[in-house]
Amino acid sequence: MRQATIYIFLFFVSLISVNSRCHKTDVNPCAGKTKPDGKFLIKEIIGDTAFTADTIFRDNYVQFNAVNSYETVSWKIGSDPRTFTDSSFYLSFITALGTLPVNFTGKKTANPTCFPGDNGIYSSSQNFTIVEQVEKPNVTISPLVGRYKGYFTDSPNDIFTVRMEYFDSTKYDVTMTGSKNFYWFSNYPNGYASTLNSAYAYPELKTGVPIEMGYKCFHIYLHDSKYEGYGWLSHDTLFINSGNSFEGRKKFIGKRL
Repeated sequence: MRQATIYIFLFFVSLISVNSRCHKTDVNPCAGKTKPDGKFLIKEIIGDTAFTADTIFRDNYVQFNAVNSYETVSWKIGSDPRTFTDSSFYLSFITALGTLPVNFTGKKTANPTCFPGDNGIYSSSQNFTIVEQVEKPNVTISPLVGRYKGYFTDSPNDIFTVRMEYFDSTKYDVTMTGSKNFYWFSNYPNGYASTLNSAYAYPELKTGVPIEMGYKCFHIYLHDSKYEGYGWLSHDTLFINSGNSFEGRKKFIGKRL
């Protein structure tokens, strides 16, 4: 009797095992898939960094990036007769001013099973504006100009104010400042005193340094590499990422005053 019970138990175990192997889990072939939307990004290049932008100084290169991957792409930009076919590329608009349209089309194998009506063609368009940084009378002043009260995130109680200024005067010696109208970033870090000859010649420049400007972003150069970095404006908040892996990294956050 006991042996029979063992055989019956083994039979049911075997049956369960067979049923388990024969049972198929339904797999959704569309799980994790998203339909491309043709979106792309326009960025202003400062130094080795790109910042998403809708307004760009014409001194700077512009980067165009497709957000999704495609088998083929095509771009038409402004009145340029060329068709661009790279997913990411750069252009200079040194002779342009004003608003330019960008039209993008990406193509890839359609997937109507997951996306009813999908034809494999994905298009979008947007505009961006090129403005002048230095040459008069077409100068457009960056919205970065102003004073910002903030702190480094590793010492939030040490609050200080930095300044982004635009100077324009015939008094400036271009051999010192590079131009008679220019941008200058001051008091970064707190209490900074410039060692530049131009700063000593003009008292208003003593606590700052020249910067490489974008419309809403900039590259700050300092002899102390711990504070060299990139800044950008988002609404009324200024962010600056400074430093490197050797000197350490610092992040400044400041609100416009």
